[in-house]
Amino acid sequence: MTTRIFVVDDDKHYARLLSYRLDRPKDHEVHVFHSGEDALDALDRLKPDLVFLDIMMPGIGGMETLRRLQLFSPDLPTVMISAQGTAEVAVEAMKGGATDYITKGQDDLVKLDVVVERLKGRVKLAREVEQLRAEVAKKYGMEEIVGDSPAMERVYQLIQKTLRGNLTVAIEGESGTGKELVARAIHFNSDPPPGEPEVGPFVVVNCAAIPKELMESEFFGHEKGSFTGAHARHIGKFEQADGGTLFLDEVGELDLGLQAKLLRALQNREITRVGGSGTIKFECRVISATNKNVLDMVKAGTFREDLYYRLFQFPVALPPLRERGNDVLLLAQGFLEGYVKSHSQFKGKRLSTDAVRALLDYGWPGNVRELKSTVERAILISDGEEIQEGDLLLGGPQAIRPWAERLGTSGGSASGDGAASTEPSGDGAASEEPVPAVPEAETAAASAAGRPTSWDDLPPLVSGAAPPAPAPASQPRAAGGGIADLDPEDAIVPLEELKRRAVERAYELREGNVERAASDLGIGRATMYRLLKKYDISTE
Repeated sequence: MTTRIFVVDDDKHYARLLSYRLDRPKDHEVHVFHSGEDALDALDRLKPDLVFLDIMMPGIGGMETLRRLQLFSPDLPTVMISAQGTAEVAVEAMKGGATDYITKGQDDLVKLDVVVERLKGRVKLAREVEQLRAEVAKKYGMEEIVGDSPAMERVYQLIQKTLRGNLTVAIEGESGTGKELVARAIHFNSDPPPGEPEVGPFVVVNCAAIPKELMESEFFGHEKGSFTGAHARHIGKFEQADGGTLFLDEVGELDLGLQAKLLRALQNREITRVGGSGTIKFECRVISATNKNVLDMVKAGTFREDLYYRLFQFPVALPPLRERGNDVLLLAQGFLEGYVKSHSQFKGKRLSTDAVRALLDYGWPGNVRELKSTVERAILISDGEEIQEGDLLLGGPQAIRPWAERLGTSGGSASGDGAASTEPSGDGAASEEPVPAVPEAETAAASAAGRPTSWDDLPPLVSGAAPPAPAPASQPRAAGGGIADLDPEDAIVPLEELKRRAVERAYELREGNVERAASDLGIGRATMYRLLKKYDISTE
């Protein structure tokens, strides 16, 4: 590690002597200046690690130069040099922000080596801290949020706008969409509070994981002896987050009694520890996250309306993965490369064409979290270099019901952003009429909620049995061709015929709009085209 040193002294003979002494170690880079003006002009270009500065100089004196150095870099170690060995001069220099002080002709050369070695350790530590800070900022910066879909572009724009001020931010979205990652990105890209050199800590509170009885103590802290088991003073999360960010995860799980106390703390920016009497001021950014529809909770009386308006000053809604298009492939490739990088025995693994198609067609009820688990599991399951569709294990009994279906048929919002939809479909789009979903064998696409006839009502297929052949195009059909038009005397209708009728019905209802029909069925557009061709349904 090279240490860049400035020597600033109008005495050219002494400056040469000092630079010669400092230049002897190979890891030193010494620059000599004979005025404060010249040294200040070179700051941006050379960025010194250590400065030796004469107090008495013509033009800008040493103390004024020191003041300007402090403005440029408050942590820059500066050693003042003077021919006057009086205590008053040394005290004045130290008060001005100097790190140390040496006297010409007395202890300068003896003390010089000791001072330099000590300050080099300080410089090394400062560099390591700066490097770690940069790594953390990169790890949790916006570049770590993968996606270039229009839905994610809107998210990036909102994140940038949150940085303009210190409003409370509420991140909404289904489980697994990356709400904490967005919260960390906001935190690590925020400016430090006024008068502080850097942003404070990022403190997480999982509101669903803390028992109701301990929640107040966790938020506000407690004094020793305030309740049974309080053997020592406990600093609460608000105090811990002072100068930084408090992230309230699963905020919809907050107890009503605590909601009133949280509202008061946010309004007054002060808290009182449990068992204490004095108030404690705090200043931090508050970010909350939830996968619940908090507006519905407000209407039901389980969430305070006044707290809602306090927490949801700046809402950021994260889109579910099924609405992010090709972001699925970007994320999958990133997860694959990340896992292979840390497990070299899987070097060379890649996704096959069929696996890529299956990833795009699947509904991803567990969002990004489910995608990560799927890709990492497939790496272990696949026997060859190419990960096949079967290695993904997207269908079968281990598949979880799609998010929209979990919400039932009430038309609630799947994204938790308070927007109601007529009918949640497999990819989050609303449909005007209930249409049966198509659980395609090759993709196990998620079925839409509220379908007239559930696939679960059909007799189960025997494992390993070949699917029944599609009905010939010339076979007579019931009028309308829909599931509702089945002959009541039919004991069993082949699954393939139900699929064909569902595809044809959706295509007719959407007047030939393939994208909307596919959305209603909960499948991808490419899959819809394949099914239209497979069942010989005219697209003219």
